[in-house]
Amino acid sequence: MREEDIIEKLQKLGLTKYESLAYVTLLKLGPSKATDITRESGIPHTRVYDVLSSLHRKGFVDVMHGSPRLYRPVNPEVVLEKIKEDFIEDINNLKSAFIELYREAHGQELPEIWTIQGFDNTLERVEHIIRNARHEVLINTPFEFLKLLKNEIRAKKDVLFVIITNIEDEIPDWLKADNIILSKTSGAPWLMASWIIGDSDYAIFFGTIPKDKRREKFYSFWAKSRKVVFQYMHWFYTIYFDNSELVKPVNYAALQKPLTLVNIRTVITLLKMAGMPRKAEISGKWVDTREPVTLTGEIVDYEYTPLVANVTIKLNGEEWKVGGIGSYVEDVEGERFILLD
Repeated sequence: MREEDIIEKLQKLGLTKYESLAYVTLLKLGPSKATDITRESGIPHTRVYDVLSSLHRKGFVDVMHGSPRLYRPVNPEVVLEKIKEDFIEDINNLKSAFIELYREAHGQELPEIWTIQGFDNTLERVEHIIRNARHEVLINTPFEFLKLLKNEIRAKKDVLFVIITNIEDEIPDWLKADNIILSKTSGAPWLMASWIIGDSDYAIFFGTIPKDKRREKFYSFWAKSRKVVFQYMHWFYTIYFDNSELVKPVNYAALQKPLTLVNIRTVITLLKMAGMPRKAEISGKWVDTREPVTLTGEIVDYEYTPLVANVTIKLNGEEWKVGGIGSYVEDVEGERFILLD
């Protein structure tokens, strides 16, 4: 990266042009006197002390007292990590402030479902879902749209993907990764509704992919509600995945363990490929008391129909049935499933 680009990016992080020049100069020179910094950077001598004092206050420069006084650049990794932490904290504080502001103004919580206008805005939200997923991503979409997600999918190696698409030719390399379950739909691409779901956090739904002239008139529906997202997950499996043709199973042996999942139907789909028994740790709530519970044992059986999905976990000679979010006939409503082997 050119020095001019580095200085421009430092300015975006809140430094002035002179502060950016001084810090870059110190990185090149090492511990230096103010006069050396002036000579190398071109910062006026009348300004250099104010600039260095400001950099010291911001955590970019250490002052080495003595005669002469020397200025030393703080390790860039330390500086940037602190900036990142402060930035994330500011974002979280703003998020809370915005939610509170909306609540005070409207007397209610932010809506759980939004309408997104514009194809590019929809694509940006889908990429956000994939980038922020921690455990699993479910995708049902025409291959035409799936190709737009190639880089995001390829970069996310620590997440399980369950993908349904209308692929016809040979499976491309970026869909052959160990962490991908790939299934082929028999429906025509223009009949496919697209669902992209990340963990239990976010989901987006939209219809036919638009032609260029209609991209701004394109609408999608964005959900951020556990109940809504889990309902979408249920439909993803019972309407689409269970009626598709599996063309590439996951390479379970190659997946890093422990493997955490949030959806009971994803767990069972994986168990069908990996076999049982499987050591697992399941967290959730007892259905009858709503008290939190964690069960560690072996999954020895499962039940899977359009209406019911649960696993049987055995521990200390007892067996317990665990369903997903919204379970009421099982013993436990499972919220997190960790496969240990």
